[in-house]
Amino acid sequence: MPRAGYAEWDEEDLADWVDERPARRLKRTRLPWLRVILMSACSIAGLAYLALQQEPARRPAERPGQVPSSILVAPAPAWKPISPSPALYGLGAASGSVAMEARQHTNGAREDTLVLGRFGDFRYAQVSLVQGVPETAGSFYIDIVRRAARAGLAVAHQGQGRMVPTKFGTVEAAPLTLAAKGEQACQAFRFADAEADFSFQGWLCGSSVPDDAQLACLIDGITLAGATSPSLKAFFARADRSRTDACGPSARTASVAVKPPVRP
Repeated sequence: MPRAGYAEWDEEDLADWVDERPARRLKRTRLPWLRVILMSACSIAGLAYLALQQEPARRPAERPGQVPSSILVAPAPAWKPISPSPALYGLGAASGSVAMEARQHTNGAREDTLVLGRFGDFRYAQVSLVQGVPETAGSFYIDIVRRAARAGLAVAHQGQGRMVPTKFGTVEAAPLTLAAKGEQACQAFRFADAEADFSFQGWLCGSSVPDDAQLACLIDGITLAGATSPSLKAFFARADRSRTDACGPSARTASVAVKPPVRP
């Protein structure tokens, strides 16, 4: 019988059997916790080591030495004024004296500007003649706006462009309204010859918009008055042979007094 077997155990054997089971269970449960503690300690030590390695990179960089202030130097202007005397050009059939100014580009190009009258006068004209190619030409409108700004004027309106025949060939022209304190009706014009490295542009103004015949007579009246390059002399000689009698003999033979502008 099973109960007979139990009778053979004494109390000491039973006590030993009871005490062994908790001890074995205790050993099994303590080892996993020990491993967790060791792994946590290693992880903390590794993180601390990485933090110490990255600490120099987190420190703010040393302040750089004081940088000396730079001196800004404006570039030299592309144009510089020069004496307009002796005059290189003239305007035929000009009813009055013509003021003149000149300037030279850094690449050697020269610009001479002839001004007849003043803005608002019954007859007011400005012609700028350039020998050489100082800068890239823009659109007709942009060129006239720049030219007007140099004269202290603004372009209130510019109409449709067209071509007008002159002794130099066909010239680009367009009706123009210049503005300052008031407004004045004008004709803007522009011409360029690449072979001769010669160009001119400007405007002719009056109490009403000048017609094509009046504009052609003003342009045909542009003459060569001073020493210049042989190629430009030949160009003007060919142009004079192409003149018509539309402006009358007085326009071909009239002389003009050219003087520098009066400085205040």
